[in-house]
Amino acid sequence: MVVVEPSALGGSLHTQRAMLRRLLKDVEDERGSEEHGLFVAVTTLHGVSEGKVRSGTGSVAFSINFKCIVLRLLKNEVIEAVVTDVGATGFHAACGPIGIFVPRTEMQGFEFKLGPSAEYNKWTDISASVIDPNALVRLKVLVSKWMPEGRTFRAIGTLNGDMLGRVYEGDMHGDVVGQDHEEEDDHEDAMKR
Repeated sequence: MVVVEPSALGGSLHTQRAMLRRLLKDVEDERGSEEHGLFVAVTTLHGVSEGKVRSGTGSVAFSINFKCIVLRLLKNEVIEAVVTDVGATGFHAACGPIGIFVPRTEMQGFEFKLGPSAEYNKWTDISASVIDPNALVRLKVLVSKWMPEGRTFRAIGTLNGDMLGRVYEGDMHGDVVGQDHEEEDDHEDAMKR
């Protein structure tokens, strides 16, 4: 239900703009729901009811059916996230507005290295992969939970599994450090001959 104040009412086009502005504001304020996920953007309107005047206020209420893009992390989904904080118990990352924690128990083979200050803390493994603040990582979601007080989701992830870990942006393959490219290199050598 979208409520338009009397001061925003006018001609047909003016009222439609007021309805759309109010819908966008309401969606932004609502942020998301446990059932649907986080609201990212309204994409299409599928119908607007006749307005009903609310007694006493003069405002008009419209029922609007719409579609929007949502973000919701699912169990076992593989995503890329940016590391925001690194500590001895694990690291925090963000996938859009959703915070993800990866505990040390979900990072087999990694060792914590304490830096002179928090922004220099890092996790490293034997393949020279470094997870530090602002690193891009590929991880798997173990659990995602709706947090009603903040109207958002929080998640726990893991780096344990194939193709998970630090992603180096300059790598044209989008691969995780330590992957073996011998087959591709052999194929490229054969193509040069």
